[in-house]
Amino acid sequence: MKNTFKIFLGCAVLVSALTAGTVRSQGTAGASQLLIPVGTETVALSGTNVGTVAGVDALFTNVAGLARQTGLQGTVSTTSYIADIDVMYAGMVVPMGETGTFGMTIKSLDFGDIPKTTAFAPEGDGQTFSPSFFTATAGFARAFSDRVNVGIAGKLISETIEETSATGMAFDVGVQYRFPNQPLTFGVAMKNVGNRMHYDGINLDQDMVPVDSESGSSAETFRIVADNFALPTSLDLSATYSLLNNLDVSATFTNHSYQTNTLALGAKYMLGSSWFGAATTMTVGDDDQPTGVSDADWDEWSGTFWGLSMGAGVSIPVGDYLMHVSYAMRTANEYFDDHSTMQVTFDF
Repeated sequence: MKNTFKIFLGCAVLVSALTAGTVRSQGTAGASQLLIPVGTETVALSGTNVGTVAGVDALFTNVAGLARQTGLQGTVSTTSYIADIDVMYAGMVVPMGETGTFGMTIKSLDFGDIPKTTAFAPEGDGQTFSPSFFTATAGFARAFSDRVNVGIAGKLISETIEETSATGMAFDVGVQYRFPNQPLTFGVAMKNVGNRMHYDGINLDQDMVPVDSESGSSAETFRIVADNFALPTSLDLSATYSLLNNLDVSATFTNHSYQTNTLALGAKYMLGSSWFGAATTMTVGDDDQPTGVSDADWDEWSGTFWGLSMGAGVSIPVGDYLMHVSYAMRTANEYFDDHSTMQVTFDF
């Protein structure tokens, strides 16, 4: 119990130290690829499974959940995201006995071929380019008792547009705690804590004739210095209560460093080898509406882009292995299209 107290005391310090989550903080962070959810259960439950997630999906939702995986596991998924962007996700988990559990994943974005435009050819010059965005994650978790899991993960973040790129490092920490005499589980996950990133590369080079230079002077080459940007750090506080042994109801409050705080409510129903889940997300904040801003504009600024999410999955024995096939979708309130995820996972 002493170790458990220390863990939750540390989490309380994190909560008090992270003060953000206002409308005015929107758009103040970059590397938004880190926010794209992966794992059908996480998508279906809008991230309310912070306390119960297990296996490969824990590397996105709460790294402590790695410790809940007892065997070798591998997964691959594809997401049809907004603006015709496809997200590929793959990973594996390897238990190492009493030492703990190790896992690694990679998430990459496929933007397709984008027409290249210039000041001289605003409609395109016939050439195309395709940005390369990916995140590689490696994590480790350990069960300190039958009730407490603790994990930590490191991330390599890479964004490249032609010859210009930005690279950063981040880490996640997570805790899961299951009450001994109650069907109640808590989860805490702090994610995307790392250095600021900035773009640099030859595409930022410009040619310009110095001001007030003599007629006929040669142009000089200089490089634009891109401003740096913070990572989208967040802190999830989650609780899951199990009803009737096959129905979980859960809630997650998320403190964001880059937008209004959110509260997600979800439920997961298990029927034999199948599961069904649904959730919704709402913003939580006490910002005062600025003078001169209409009610419609304020609702837009302080609201959330995403609405109802849902999904389902089934487990199928395949020889000596167990295959899990699942699907999830998340609806958009406005601006964006709904997006969906297909995932296949093998337990070996």
